[in-house]
Amino acid sequence: MQHTIINRLLAAIFSLACLLLFSPASVAADLSASRADGLQQELERLVSPFDGKVGAYVLDLGDGRSAALNPDTGFPMASTVKVAVAVHILSLIDEGKLDLRQQVLLKEGDIYPEMGGPLDIHVTAGSALTVRDLLHMMLTVSDNNATDILIRLGGGTDAVNARLHRLGVEGIHVDRYIWEMLANYYGDPDASAKQPMSTADYARLADADRSDEERRHNRELYNGDPRDTATPAGMAALLKLVWQGKALKPETTAVMKSIMLDCRTGAARLKGMLPDGTKVAHKTGSVGAVANDVGVISLPSGKGEIIVTVFVTSERSTATRDAMIAQIARAAHDYFLFTE
Repeated sequence: MQHTIINRLLAAIFSLACLLLFSPASVAADLSASRADGLQQELERLVSPFDGKVGAYVLDLGDGRSAALNPDTGFPMASTVKVAVAVHILSLIDEGKLDLRQQVLLKEGDIYPEMGGPLDIHVTAGSALTVRDLLHMMLTVSDNNATDILIRLGGGTDAVNARLHRLGVEGIHVDRYIWEMLANYYGDPDASAKQPMSTADYARLADADRSDEERRHNRELYNGDPRDTATPAGMAALLKLVWQGKALKPETTAVMKSIMLDCRTGAARLKGMLPDGTKVAHKTGSVGAVANDVGVISLPSGKGEIIVTVFVTSERSTATRDAMIAQIARAAHDYFLFTE
């Protein structure tokens, strides 16, 4: 009997070890097998004179080599949050709860002015768009209204966070609708989904005159807000799951990749210093002093793909922030292209 108890105990321990080893959480957390020391040194050299805060994670999807800067520090996501929203919506499609061809009828109050993108400019209440249309506008031109409609369609921000948790992704926090986040950024701390702001009130808030001191204060509050943040490692983990086909089914994985490859924003960021014709599937994010770009770069000659997530916060010019992202991307591209 003692042998039976010991055998059962050993079997239980082995089963638990297997669960931990092969659970989504461990897969997502195990981003790399080895460090790319040469690239690590180059990234540290690039950011050492930079006037601002930089977070980055670079990962070779082929052999697992990686390099990172502040990988576990939370940075404001801005519109890179839309990667997480897209994964959640496409997961609902995989589950049969939504359909890419499903028509979404836009109602009064669905379209906030001053949010940018085609919905604000070209579409009115009573129009109908497909889920695929909304995904495409959200990821390619960063349409904020399309994002908020999809978040609502997907069950709200809590549902997006629950999806990330089920995937085992840590370090990404989706807390507000885009209109809500921007209203807070513009200086209304009480604006929230629990107390919706009318579109007219939002327009007045967005257009209000602000002094340089007020704008600087608002940027500081946004930069230090723990809501709607991601770690470079967390965003890299999410992209890794998608690119390896572990987050979505093959059909929806292909949709996600193709739409991100068609991204129209941030030409001076991840793409900025790469050779002409380099394929980059990515998503940018910008609010105030924040400039981000996250995605996957395809190396030439079948050398594989690399994940690059970069988050920058700096009071320097937009061109300076963009150049920092571009330099990191080029360093990663060249290192993995020429270093075996």
